[in-house]
Amino acid sequence: MNDPTTQAQRTGALRDLVQRRVPVPQALAALTDFAWDSDTELVTLTRADAVRSLRDHLDGTLTDRDLQSWADALEVRDDIGREPGYEDQLTEFLFEIATPEVAGPLTPERATHWIQTFQAPTAGT
Repeated sequence: MNDPTTQAQRTGALRDLVQRRVPVPQALAALTDFAWDSDTELVTLTRADAVRSLRDHLDGTLTDRDLQSWADALEVRDDIGREPGYEDQLTEFLFEIATPEVAGPLTPERATHWIQTFQAPTAGT
């Protein structure tokens, strides 16, 4: 994919998903034309993205299904990176949210735990 227009469209669609700039089903539909495999990370998932999604879930503006779909899509894409220094935590978070049949359903207590984890000050700050 060397076409700059296609690259820009893919990056925009990825940002729409990661930052939830559009409804999750719409973001997922926009990505159907692009492979999940990539040699480079085009967009980075941050702790702020995770916290925003968790808060929206807690206040009822993001359904269980949409949160799970969001996490599932992010978890498997090679073109979406993780915030440096928090790769393992974000990967664990995505796995837990994407697989409630394995990790259990997301409870308000668990969502609050993740929010606190992602908002905790880093060492040396």
